[in-house]
Amino acid sequence: MKTQKTEQFLNFCCEMGRALIQNGAEIYRVEDSINRLLLAYGYLDTEVFAIPSCVILNIQHEGHNYTKSIRIRTSFINLDKLDRLNSLCRRVCRERPPAVAAFEQLRGITSASGYPAWGGYLAHGFVAVFFTLFWGGDALDAFFAFSCGLAVKAATSSMSRMNTNIFFTYVLSSMLMVMIPLALLHLGAAVHMDKIVIGAIMLLVPGIAITNVMRDVIAGDFLTALTKFAEVLIISMALAVGIAIPVSAARMLFGVI
Repeated sequence: MKTQKTEQFLNFCCEMGRALIQNGAEIYRVEDSINRLLLAYGYLDTEVFAIPSCVILNIQHEGHNYTKSIRIRTSFINLDKLDRLNSLCRRVCRERPPAVAAFEQLRGITSASGYPAWGGYLAHGFVAVFFTLFWGGDALDAFFAFSCGLAVKAATSSMSRMNTNIFFTYVLSSMLMVMIPLALLHLGAAVHMDKIVIGAIMLLVPGIAITNVMRDVIAGDFLTALTKFAEVLIISMALAVGIAIPVSAARMLFGVI
């Protein structure tokens, strides 16, 4: 019976770690949350290892070793779910319910619907608008930047549903984003392409990842920092390729832009 309870709690802790990473938690937060859960339930001899793509947990209890690893293939930022997961972790540490009951609460959070699609499209559009204005664009530039933001959201959502590699997702998104001001320039519209592109590309810049890399370096978690830094480099390369393709094609077809 004790073995079954330990295995159930092991599964709960691993799924909690997976949910935290998938919704944008920092690696130190994942390991700290799991360690606090284990301590709350009296498991003292434990090891927790987490990187952005994997969680490995080992519990040594009453002469037995219980080990489980979980692979994480996708992640995104959902601060609402992340806040609810943190609250659940604190509540479980405080109340110590059975693992089965805690698992049900965890499933309720992970299975809940995310932000509405229309909210995501509006957010992308207005972020592009305000960054375009911030970098010196005029009202007309901001107006067309809104459509660039919508294109980015449509591309990333479509590629995410197909579980596409992050490199190709960002290449396609940046290509669609640049093609809109390119078409406007070709049609003779008085827009500033550089301001629109700079404003819209802020939607794709991995700012959180860059910040987490620096935080992991300061904390001495170099493996996680290298993993996230590689992701930053891949995204940066994808953005450069995605912007260069339509711009180069337009120069060859229509001359200097």
